[in-house]
Amino acid sequence: MGVARPLNTKFTPDHYHQHRQEIVEKGIVRKKHAPSTENNINGLIKKWTEHCIFFKKDRLQFLQLATKEDIMIFMKWILDNYPRVQKQSSLLQYFRQFRMLRRKCVGYSLHAKTMEDVNDYINGYLTTTYGLDLSMREKMVMNVDDVYITLHHHWILDVSIFPDGRQRLQLAFLILISAYTASRPGALVYVERNIKVKKRAFINPDDSSDELDADEMCVDDDPTSPEEDVEALKTACYEDVTLVLLPNPKGIRDILAMEVNLQYTKGHHKKPKRKVFLFSEVNDLVFDAIILMITIAIHDNAFRSEKIQSVRDIFRLRVKQPRHSLELKWKKSILKTPIFRQAVPSVNGTRTSSPKDAKALRYYTYIYYLQRLGYIVGFPALLTGYALRRGAGEVLNALASQGVLQQVMNHKDAGIFQAYINERVQFDVQAAFLGRPSSDAALKATSHGSRYIDPRAPTTLHDSFQQRLRTHPTAVKCRQLRDSLSAEARRVFGSIKKAVGTEIHEAYSQACAALQALKVKLRRGAIKQSRDEFFDTIDTDEIDKQLDLSLLDLEEKHWEPKVVEHTLPERKRVAELICGQPTNSTEEAALEHRILTIEALVALCNVREVQPQQKRTYDRTWGIVDEDAATLVEPDPPGMIYSSKQCPFCFREFCRPRKMREHAENQHLKLYKADELIPCPNPVCEKEGISFSNHELFKNHAATVHESFLFEKFKK
Repeated sequence: MGVARPLNTKFTPDHYHQHRQEIVEKGIVRKKHAPSTENNINGLIKKWTEHCIFFKKDRLQFLQLATKEDIMIFMKWILDNYPRVQKQSSLLQYFRQFRMLRRKCVGYSLHAKTMEDVNDYINGYLTTTYGLDLSMREKMVMNVDDVYITLHHHWILDVSIFPDGRQRLQLAFLILISAYTASRPGALVYVERNIKVKKRAFINPDDSSDELDADEMCVDDDPTSPEEDVEALKTACYEDVTLVLLPNPKGIRDILAMEVNLQYTKGHHKKPKRKVFLFSEVNDLVFDAIILMITIAIHDNAFRSEKIQSVRDIFRLRVKQPRHSLELKWKKSILKTPIFRQAVPSVNGTRTSSPKDAKALRYYTYIYYLQRLGYIVGFPALLTGYALRRGAGEVLNALASQGVLQQVMNHKDAGIFQAYINERVQFDVQAAFLGRPSSDAALKATSHGSRYIDPRAPTTLHDSFQQRLRTHPTAVKCRQLRDSLSAEARRVFGSIKKAVGTEIHEAYSQACAALQALKVKLRRGAIKQSRDEFFDTIDTDEIDKQLDLSLLDLEEKHWEPKVVEHTLPERKRVAELICGQPTNSTEEAALEHRILTIEALVALCNVREVQPQQKRTYDRTWGIVDEDAATLVEPDPPGMIYSSKQCPFCFREFCRPRKMREHAENQHLKLYKADELIPCPNPVCEKEGISFSNHELFKNHAATVHESFLFEKFKK
């Protein structure tokens, strides 16, 4: 937050002399980097500090006097002490961060000859001696066909669970916006910045110690700082979107258009610049971003006009003379509200946060949803927002001018686009050389992500992989350590809970965390290995199957996609409409189909997608359940009497009564405010409208009527 600028204030020459002296004493004017860049530089500071401690040097003085030989030794030291650095590109990135750090701390850059020599040392001696990996990972590029396959699966075939229908709609909307604007994901959703971990990306000249501590590197350790509120607004809000009605005198209705202003693109904190994109209606509704924006606006009751009560009201509007457009304005109270919002716990379960208590959708939530979708669709590589950005850039590079390409991609110069260009050359060089027409269809089919899609790719672990995980030597050692610490804590203190705060409980917690991290790492590695093996062998298996002489006389079985039956009627209705076409091709039929689709999407936003309870066996020896063998069942309607392990709110079964009590208290009861009535979720009590004014009355009712004891046991 800046300091308020004084108005009509005249300063004396002494004021400016004093300020000049402050600048001299402060020293170097340090460049303001983006938070992610500062965090990267801070990571290098820690490595440089460890390096200086190893050589018993003052880290700032050593940085100021470092020669090219010292820098080369530092690069070699990184390889010797950080075995995870195995790629040449990673080491070159560390050298780039070192130059940025030195520029901030010393005030001037390295000499060009020094940089050239260090680069040659990395590319030559270190790469050869340490066998650094020079391979480049293939970067997926998505075109319109890939987007259609992804969205079709998302709306029609996807059985993954979202907290509610609004979250499902937001994911489709983000995919379309990313494709139509070529924007980075961080320009649309909130990249969370924790104030406590913001670091100074330089070394303080006044530091007397080489040790790094939290106080030295932290900018602001007040989590309630006003800066947190400002940061939270750096996401797409209603004020960034404009819905406009354009005249169409010859049609039965006027045309809707949408403008999207992306404010928070890369570098916005240095050079703020407006970048507005125009969206129009699309006949294929699965590609229409406007209907999704209208759905969200109706769901949030965002229109300023109180007369707009339904979708049909919007399509009844016309632009009349002398106006040339009609803007559907938002309520002033909602202009700063994020469009894409996070799901949060509520009294009705986990739901998308309301406009009043809006919490912006987090970057990692969006990436999780996107990668999960691409995983299930059958992409061999992880699906990211940059695959959409590369696809949009590819189209712009072919059709738009260089100036437009740089504006949309937000590039300072033309050369930067080389990092986004499709690795498969988008030109039929063979046809050009032979003087024949190019094969554009083959070029398009072979150079994008859909070429590799196979929905049969495994998404869960097979029994053979499960067995390998259970008997992994490191996992066995971690389990033995955890169990020995658990047994010792129970022997000394009577239970794990009573040992909280002791050294043995701290060691036990660390052992549990290490085992859990190992499980996740092994599970992910096993699934990746299984998928890599599938995509590596599927082509050969298909060829062998077709050429196998023993199968020539047998009737070939064609693969058919799995038939998905949606249990939610709202979800089923959307699946029928959004990828379908009207029964006839008239303008009236197309309008009715569009209206019905938006109404179905609005209804879906209000529905919570409840995941069926999964019966799991609690096994401390491993804890992995074969998803293929697990049976998904809907919980039985509860009677008046619950078991001691059953939650009286969601009727979920737990392994212990204590776990049930903690769950009911933390996930349900605490969501009710002091003056809010607590209804009993039991169907019989709910039908009679039974509710209670405080927690104690509800707990007493649960104990006396349902035999569900939520009071903590008396401790002697």
